[in-house]
Amino acid sequence: MRKRNQGFTLIELMIVVAIIGILASLAVSTYQTYTVRAQIAEGLNMAASAKSPIIEAYTNDGIAPANRTAAGMTPLATDTAGNFVSAIDVVDGQIVIIMGGPRAHQAIMGLQFSLTPYETAGATVSWRCGFAAAPTGTLLPPGTPHVPPTIESRYLPSVCRP
Repeated sequence: MRKRNQGFTLIELMIVVAIIGILASLAVSTYQTYTVRAQIAEGLNMAASAKSPIIEAYTNDGIAPANRTAAGMTPLATDTAGNFVSAIDVVDGQIVIIMGGPRAHQAIMGLQFSLTPYETAGATVSWRCGFAAAPTGTLLPPGTPHVPPTIESRYLPSVCRP
């Protein structure tokens, strides 16, 4: 007796489509988190140019610069902007990165995080980012309180997370 091959049933096909839908929704969520982290990385890279004048001012004068002008930068925070960063400011030696350039993701639009300088025992500067703990064996320079970020922890790079 010959057995006739009938293929997949409708239920089997619906189960496969449901599984693919679940996997796709997980992939989209993960990809969005990845793209937001990449955008925040632009802010960290742009802030690196502000670190040197702050370290120099702190080393020469013993105090952190109060603003961008005191750090030897242009007075307008929006002068340092990019595709995903709207401004980088200096407030009492702290670098404040404000997200929201023309191509920034809605999840981080207008939010900010900061890099706070800490003095080490060897009179060098170590930086604290976002929700990360203060560097061990360091002192916070006077007038430079660390401000927690307004960006969700999951979007911050690993060096900025607790």
